Amino acid sequence: MLCAILLSACGGGAPLMHPAHTLPADTISFAAGTSGRLALGGLHDSAEALDAAAALPGGATTPEQRASFVRGSLTRLAVAPAVAPFVAARAGLGNHNEAGLSYTGRSFRIDGRHAFEWPSLALSIGAGATGTLAQPGHQPKDDINDPGVSDAGLRTLSLTSVRGYGLDVPVLFGYRSSADVVRLWAGLRAGFELDSANVAVVVAPDSLVGTTASAKRYWGGGLVGFSVGLAPIEMRVEVNAAYESVHGNVTTRTGAASGDVAGVSLTPAMAISAKF
Repeated sequence: MLCAILLSACGGGAPLMHPAHTLPADTISFAAGTSGRLALGGLHDSAEALDAAAALPGGATTPEQRASFVRGSLTRLAVAPAVAPFVAARAGLGNHNEAGLSYTGRSFRIDGRHAFEWPSLALSIGAGATGTLAQPGHQPKDDINDPGVSDAGLRTLSLTSVRGYGLDVPVLFGYRSSADVVRLWAGLRAGFELDSANVAVVVAPDSLVGTTASAKRYWGGGLVGFSVGLAPIEMRVEVNAAYESVHGNVTTRTGAASGDVAGVSLTPAMAISAKF
């Protein structure tokens, strides 16, 4: 089942899934689980409008309908609501420093952090870099600018390949019990991401053609998480909430149609972790 998710899911959620306390020097941890990416507010409305365009007899033809189609396309590209796998490895570097590498459906994230630690409490400050590279579909043979393609309404859009990069800065405050059975953490996190994609668009009535899209996303929010277990195995649960602002464009026969969309995303995640 996990193999199927790894091969097919392309969700945009990227949880941290680690406590505020760092690993001891020469200790390595591995985690595997899943995350979900939910779009709320304006992001949800734009995604609904994109799906509604598929039901229109002639597709999105009016300026208002096309603007909604573009906003929904940007949500699908930049926010990517979906279920995705989560796998990660982390290493303690000593002196309360730690580095990690994680994979979440369509992107890899590498990060480093330093923590100020006391027996039960810790304050962690870090930075991460994300690289997005996924090919969830196949590009159509025909292009939207081909002479034989009519300028009819846009009906639906799917990603065929995505590439991009981003940066984020998390700050965590955490607690661990004296027996290290329970850990709690909460914090703030902000970042940006630039993505570009090849996409497949259905043009009314049923022509499948290829085009391109790009998006710039800024986001910021908070997270809470906990873990329970006995060494070396833990179960971890985390929820990230963020306000997302996306600007970008989709190339149509009349040129690059730009748009803006904003709203709240929610990323719940859970994983099993083991350290050695």
